[in-house]
Amino acid sequence: MRYDLTIEGCFVVDPLNHLKEYTSVSVKDGRVAAVGDAGKALQSVSLSGALLMPGIIDVHVHCSDWIGGPLSFGMLAKSGVTTAADMAGPVQVVLRQMKEQGSGINVAVMEALYPGKTVNGTDPSLDEIRGVVGKITREGALGLKLIGGHYPLTPEASAAAIRAANERRCYIAVHSGSARNGSNLKGALDSIEFSEGRPFHLAHINAYCRGMVEKDPKDELKTLLKALIDNPHVISEFHPAPLNGTNGKCVGGVPESHITRNCLRMGGYPETEKGLKTAFIDGYAHCVGEDMNGVNEYVSGEKALSYWRSQEGNAICGFPVNDREIAFLCATAKDPKGEYVIDALSSDGGGIPRNFMIRYGYLLVEWGAWSVDEYVMKTSVIPSRMLGLTNKGHLSVGADADITVFDPVSRKALLTVVGGKVVYAGGVQTGSGGTVLCLPEGRDAAEGMGLGIQVVDIEQSMLYAR
Repeated sequence: MRYDLTIEGCFVVDPLNHLKEYTSVSVKDGRVAAVGDAGKALQSVSLSGALLMPGIIDVHVHCSDWIGGPLSFGMLAKSGVTTAADMAGPVQVVLRQMKEQGSGINVAVMEALYPGKTVNGTDPSLDEIRGVVGKITREGALGLKLIGGHYPLTPEASAAAIRAANERRCYIAVHSGSARNGSNLKGALDSIEFSEGRPFHLAHINAYCRGMVEKDPKDELKTLLKALIDNPHVISEFHPAPLNGTNGKCVGGVPESHITRNCLRMGGYPETEKGLKTAFIDGYAHCVGEDMNGVNEYVSGEKALSYWRSQEGNAICGFPVNDREIAFLCATAKDPKGEYVIDALSSDGGGIPRNFMIRYGYLLVEWGAWSVDEYVMKTSVIPSRMLGLTNKGHLSVGADADITVFDPVSRKALLTVVGGKVVYAGGVQTGSGGTVLCLPEGRDAAEGMGLGIQVVDIEQSMLYAR
């Protein structure tokens, strides 16, 4: 057989196939064709000493115009990510930006319930939410996202959203927070209560443990970990980024996002537009803008304030509110059976410049917190199961040829392969467009955008098959 691509010289790690050795991987027609057979190929790549694994799957990123933007796709490919789950939408915007500025990666979209935009107000009825879920899945979304930390709904509407998504059998992710409690420990526990035993994805566990309810964030994490152990219908992830991500838009002199208000309060600033401006000048608040290389970067001080003004406040902001010790404990926490409590590692990145799946994630291997097999499980195998992508997360013959190769010393991606095509290599993005991960009813909309399509069997997701 003449392969399309052969990658040689790498240390190959594939936990599902009990593979951990120096060998080659060959690809044909978008699928893994052979492991250990470096036969003739149209393209051969030798990366001596690099680590090769099933493609990294980041289950929490932002690519929309609300937060993230079209540079997201290239930034993700450059960081070794082959598949990403956008956690805001709108799906039509993400797909359009993917068509225009995509990098060839796979993308699933969870569209947010946004009061005043996707729903009429903060207390939409179950029937209204059902209508939204039907609409967004037909438009190509894989599911729904509650962004109650930023824009809270009532407890009743939050519960109805989880119910509606489960009824429709689509994906459902939650950034905890409602009109009852915000994005903190109480809000996270509320989400579990609102679910009434229905499965959902609880986003960024570390974000609810910032000492806003109890003085010690570690005590908050202990409480939340116990709740996760006691409620196995909840799947979860965490990220290692020191800065959070939010939006700086202000209305009537007050930040629109409740997360932005929380961050200002944590830093001792007034929860006002004036307080935000002062936080920029002091270097506490950061803005995200495009640099000369066409990727987003953090800026602070006068530069941040100037950029924020140039965007009329509609800019990505970040604050140093994430406790690094909490992130480490999220990575290592185990239940009484010796199993990890939190399912996966994410970045909450995309267009936010914190795509640290390799850079910080692999540090856990260097520190001895995870084995190399556990790293691959947390960044590829389990995320593939979360999204119901059974043909990803492993290098079996016939599996999707999604592959990440990185330097374990510098912790930088060297090669990103999606569907057998090289989309990033040697510092250069080579891919375009991408593949939409959607439900059957979303196929026509995604195809109408001229993008690739992969229909997901959501019943294979950990939400419904755990």
